[in-house]
Amino acid sequence: MPNNHIVIYSHGFGVRKDDRGLLTDIAAALPEVGSILFDYFEIDEENKTLTTCPPSAQVEKLDHVIDEAKKNNPGATIDLICHSQGTIIAALAKPDGIRKTVLLAPAIDLSIERTLNRYRSRPDAEINLEGVSKLPVLDGLRRIVPAQYWEERKKLQPFREYNAFAEKTEIVIIRANQDEVLPQVDLSELSPKIKLTALDGDHNFNGSAREPLIKMIREYLL
Repeated sequence: MPNNHIVIYSHGFGVRKDDRGLLTDIAAALPEVGSILFDYFEIDEENKTLTTCPPSAQVEKLDHVIDEAKKNNPGATIDLICHSQGTIIAALAKPDGIRKTVLLAPAIDLSIERTLNRYRSRPDAEINLEGVSKLPVLDGLRRIVPAQYWEERKKLQPFREYNAFAEKTEIVIIRANQDEVLPQVDLSELSPKIKLTALDGDHNFNGSAREPLIKMIREYLL
C-alpha cells in the first residue's frame, strides 16, 4: 500500500546500506513513515568484497530509487537522510520534489590524501590510484575501489553542490562534535538557507549520541 510520507537514506563510503547500524536505527525510530534503504555498492557475499562505484554511478542509483519511490507512492512527501559521503551524492543529484534533507556529518573535506592516510600504514591495504585499490576489511568485507572513483572524487566541489541543492530543498546539517573521520572545517561558504546544528558524538553518532540524534531528526521531519 502506498505511503504518504517516504524517507530515503543515502549511506556513506565503503559501507552497506545500514551504514553500520546508524541508518537502520534511525529508520526503526520513524515507524510513521515508509523508509527506503538501498546499497550504492556491489556486494559479493561469496568472496566477501564490497566494490565501490564512482560518484556519478551513485547519483544514477539515487535518482532511480527516488523515481521508483515517486511512482509507487503518488503524491507522497519525500525526505532524504544522508550520512557522510552520502551527503555529497544527494547534493550532486539535486533531485526534484524533496521536501527536507538531513545531512549527518557531511562530507566537505574530500581530500583523497586524508582518506588514504587512514590506511597507508595497514599491511592489508593496497593503494593504487591508477588501478584498483583494496582497503582493509570492514564488517567482514574487503573494500575494492576502482581508479574512476578517485578521479571523480577529486573534482567535486562540496560547497557549490550543497548551496545549489539548498535552492531545491530545505536542508539541515547536523555535525558531530567529536568526528574522528572528517575534520571540522570552516562552513562560512555555506548558503544561509542551510540550517546548521551540532551534537556531541563520533562520526556515526554511536553510543549515547544516537538517542539525541534520533530525537532531533524526529522533531525536524515529523
